[in-house]
Amino acid sequence: MERETNSLFFGLEAIAPWPHSFPKGRLIHEHERHATLAFLGKVSLDKISPLLSSFPKPEFKVGLTGIFDKKLFLPQRHPHVVSWHIDFFEVFVSLENYQKQISNWLIENGFSPQSHEEGWLPHVTLARQPFDQDAWNEAFMALPVFFNAIHLYESVGDLRYSSLWSLPLPFPWTEIEHTADIAFIIRGETLQQVYRHAILALAFRFPQLLSYMPASCDLNSLDDVIILLNEAVSLADQAVGCPFKAVSFHGELENFDHISYWEMIVDV
Repeated sequence: MERETNSLFFGLEAIAPWPHSFPKGRLIHEHERHATLAFLGKVSLDKISPLLSSFPKPEFKVGLTGIFDKKLFLPQRHPHVVSWHIDFFEVFVSLENYQKQISNWLIENGFSPQSHEEGWLPHVTLARQPFDQDAWNEAFMALPVFFNAIHLYESVGDLRYSSLWSLPLPFPWTEIEHTADIAFIIRGETLQQVYRHAILALAFRFPQLLSYMPASCDLNSLDDVIILLNEAVSLADQAVGCPFKAVSFHGELENFDHISYWEMIVDV
């Protein structure tokens, strides 16, 4: 006998330095916030479970990162959810292709995932109606976010989501112990990504730093990365005060299995 389930979907687990409080609304629990990749609807778990071993593996080797850059009230005409849009930077195209790959894999295996006629919209839903749209407009702030796993979720009712299966993704950074200062192991596939992950790691502690991240940059060496990080720290300190003194000119990029690693030490 097939096990009956509620709605199933594949999604990316979202990790962010969430505010301690939000405006009124039916909030999604912090550890269950996600970006949906493919929505299956009501499908028996017994039907999809045997196929999960062939689930498409992503080409990216490091967990995804981005910035919540604007609020969304969806659907636009008669909104019933509050969501935050994700800017995935240069990774968006490859992620969008991966989302299509997942949808095609589902179709090939006899499922009918929800289509995205206007293209996939990367976002994380925070609350459902009733909510005060003006209050949510005022409460929005840009925040860093990373995604450490792909899950097959089941919607179990009352805005709760249970993970039935997971595909972990390598963390883009890891905070490590360091005497007097703070330190991270930063991971990235490119120098640009190393910089992006480094500044987002700092922004997890001090989100205002995002306001001083350049829209584009030309990076040729690790020194370029450190100089750019220190420019953001200096600008933030002059404008609003910053808990960091400087990023140390320390360490070298180490490469293993097409991933670059850097030990970033930050003076505080």
